[in-house]
Amino acid sequence: MRFFRDGNRKGIFFTLIAVSLLGVILFSYTVTYSYSLQEKSSIIETRVDTMNRFLQGIDADMKNAIYISGYRAIVGLTDFVTLNGTYVTNTTDALMELFIDGTVEGCSSSLMLNNTFPYWIGKIGEKGAEIGVNVTVNVNSISVYQTSPWSVRFVVDSAINLTDLQSTAEWYKEKSICSDISIIGFEDPWYALHTNGMIMKRINQTVHEGNFTVGNDTSNLHDHVAKTYYVAFNASPDFLMRFENDHNASVYGIESMVNKTEVLNYCSLDTSSVDTLCWRRSSAATWGVKDMNDTNFKIDNETNDAGMGRIGLYGVEDVIY
Repeated sequence: MRFFRDGNRKGIFFTLIAVSLLGVILFSYTVTYSYSLQEKSSIIETRVDTMNRFLQGIDADMKNAIYISGYRAIVGLTDFVTLNGTYVTNTTDALMELFIDGTVEGCSSSLMLNNTFPYWIGKIGEKGAEIGVNVTVNVNSISVYQTSPWSVRFVVDSAINLTDLQSTAEWYKEKSICSDISIIGFEDPWYALHTNGMIMKRINQTVHEGNFTVGNDTSNLHDHVAKTYYVAFNASPDFLMRFENDHNASVYGIESMVNKTEVLNYCSLDTSSVDTLCWRRSSAATWGVKDMNDTNFKIDNETNDAGMGRIGLYGVEDVIY
């Protein structure tokens, strides 16, 4: 009986030791596994945060890319029409071709070298690769239009996909991103094309709007004409229409007054000094203006859709003859 009691005690003892060892092993495994999960979770969290910040940065990068490519596209189109002495059939199509392919009607533009939108998207992809992120940007559509008399907007609708190269996380977003480009400082294609490249004018907004005449003093108007300033008037075509030689009215129309002494060989003395009327040699009725004879100035009274005429726009009611 004592033998069995001693045996029982030994069996219990060894059982307790085995259970304790198993507990230690299980505890060690649990701690190790828990630590591994925490470490993996921390890695995932870090990667997700990195990708999220990179995604936010893509918006700014794409906006900059749109601006650079859009700006260069306008310069490239101006260069194309002035050097070739010809208009394009569709301005927006021509700008989009430059924006994406760097060509106008199939002709390469040196100004777009390393400046097309796909080129800059490639640069964004290179930045992603540096942090282990694969970037895919699929362009769904591009649009170009005026948003005011003085600015052109490029809009890119695209699908953006970010994938961590370690398959940690993935983002997919459809975005519409735009950049507005001021037309101030760009060449007006009309002057070059209507003067065989002899006269170039850059678009600058007038500083005399609403103040062209002061009583009978027309010195501000004289300055406006002498410096070839532009004014917004929606009876005239807008900037983009000039690349097509489209003389129709636009809600974002702009116009300058030509100095007919300067463009004497290209514009009839009998026409209005308004650029669109001068270039198409309009037969609209015109008036002279006091103290403007040295520029052979004449003004018509074409009205916009609100019934405002040019005589009222330029405030010359009391100084015309």
